[in-house]
Order: sequence, then structure tokens, then C-alpha cells
Amino acid sequence: MWFRLGYSGDSRMGQGNFGAGLFRLKFQGLGTECEVQFRAPSVEVAKGYRKGVMDWMREFEATWSRFKEGSLLCRINKLAGKEAVELSEEQEEVLRLCAYTYETSGGLLDATSLPLTHLWERAGKVGEVPADWEVEEARKLMAWPEVEWGEGRVFLPESGMGLEIGGFGKEYAVDQLIHLARIHGVSDVLVDLGRDVGVLGRPPDGEYWVLGVEDAQNENEALYRLALSGRALATSGNGRRFREIGGKKFGHILDGRTGWPAENDILTVSCVAGDCLSAGLLATTCCVIGAEEGLKRVDDFFEIDAIVQRKDGVGFSVNIHRYVLGS
Repeated sequence: MWFRLGYSGDSRMGQGNFGAGLFRLKFQGLGTECEVQFRAPSVEVAKGYRKGVMDWMREFEATWSRFKEGSLLCRINKLAGKEAVELSEEQEEVLRLCAYTYETSGGLLDATSLPLTHLWERAGKVGEVPADWEVEEARKLMAWPEVEWGEGRVFLPESGMGLEIGGFGKEYAVDQLIHLARIHGVSDVLVDLGRDVGVLGRPPDGEYWVLGVEDAQNENEALYRLALSGRALATSGNGRRFREIGGKKFGHILDGRTGWPAENDILTVSCVAGDCLSAGLLATTCCVIGAEEGLKRVDDFFEIDAIVQRKDGVGFSVNIHRYVLGS
């Protein structure tokens, strides 16, 4: 997790601005608290960007939320094994992201993991660990390579299959709101969607946006401060997100290879990248494969860096210290 250490204020969009033209927009979206801070050359530009942000978020959630009965995603899942669903060109872009997620993670992150997610959600509610055969049945339905998609359609070939984009939805949304900022002529912006963050330009009081990487073992304490501009920061981990079932804690990140929650010594992984989607995918992948292999994988990617917090210490990618201001 992260928290901002630098500039702050109390005004909200619609109630004025603060800090040399810095506006702040706060709202609920994608099941979390969201905030956008930005500087704009005029109130008209600020209002245009604000409308663009809210319109895009409403449309994205209405289309891709698995918790909204009328969403496109729910329709795709309901028709699994029955018929294909037509997609617009923009909607098909999300399917491309599903493929990218699968390929980038080496198959570890699979957008067809919804049956497994449902199984562990039910386990958390009833307080009973799933039987091995239940886990295996759900795991067999994870099969992104079998999804038929393209040319404006998508079809899940087996009844019971289900798509979910929770593994990259917020990160993708961060990148889209940063893109919208550029379109609207907003050059200085911080987008925070449930602590998945993208920054562009600079705040009023410094050359960089300063973000704190939270100490996984000391809530609300900064382990490191990162100076970022034109970058994104995403954190994954099981340190505080877990279910207690039958007296045992199970993390929320699932390992598709076994069907069980990932289990290793990682508390959190924080990745810095040029886009939030890449940062989030790699952070989650590291949480599945473990610290040693995870750091090796991070160093294979150009311009992506990481801080890995383990139970017994902290690991770093080769170049992360170019962003670190201090501990």
C-alpha cells in the first residue's frame, strides 16, 4: 500500500481550488475510494476534465463490473457455453488486456479465474476450507486460451466459465484517466484509485509527486518515499488482505497453478512502471511466485522496479533507488 506524503488540502472540485490551481476530485468507484488531484490552466479546463473522469468511470463500471447484474461482463458469463456476445471495438480492448495479462504473467494471472474466486469467497462466508475436489473443479474452468474472441465477439466455450477483470481493472482505469488528462490539456495530475496510482507532471510545491510506500508491518508508517513523475505505482500483497477460514489465514491472491491462495514469505510487492497496468500485473505475479524469482522477473523488464517486503526483510530491484528519497 502507499500513501501521499507531500502536498494536501481540503477543497474539493466544485468547491473551489487550492494550491496554485490544484483541484481535487474525490468519489467512490470500482468498489474503492478514488481521488484525482490536478492543476488546470482554467476552471473550464478543470470542469471538462472532471466530466471526462466521471463519465469514463461510470461507463467502465457499468460495462465491466461483475457486481452489476446488467453489465456486459455479467451477460458474457451468463451465456458461457451457450452463445457469443457482441462487442464494440472499445469493449474488445479489454479482452486484449485479458490476453496481455495472461501472456505477461506466464499464465499465472488468468481472467477466467472467476469460478475459483467464487469458491474462495463462499469459503470465507461459511468458514469452511473447500474440499480438494472442489478446488480442482473450479481450477479446470480457468482456461483463457480456450476463450473465443475477436472480430467483435466473445464466447466462453464451457458452461460455468466466468471472466473477471479485478486483477487489472483499477490499474487500467488509472492509465485511462491519465490519458484523459493529456487529452484535456491537464499536464499535472495524480490519479489514485484505491491506492493504485499514476502521476504526471508535478505538484505545486515540488518537482515530483512524493508517494510513501507503506511499511507492511507498521500500518500508516512510510518505509520509503518515492519521487515520481510520468510513472505509476501499484502494490499487491496478502499482508492485510486475507480470509480467516477454520482458524487459518488465507491470502486473497490465488495461485492458478494449484487453485489455492498463494503462500510464501511475501507481505507486499510495490512496483514502479511507466503505466499502472504493468506495475500491477508484475506486483501480483511476484506475490504468486515468491520474492527471489519475482525480483529476477522484475529485472527482466526494462524500466520497471520493485520493493518486495518479506516477513524477514526487504528486497529491491536493481534500479529502484533512483526513485527513493529516503527511509
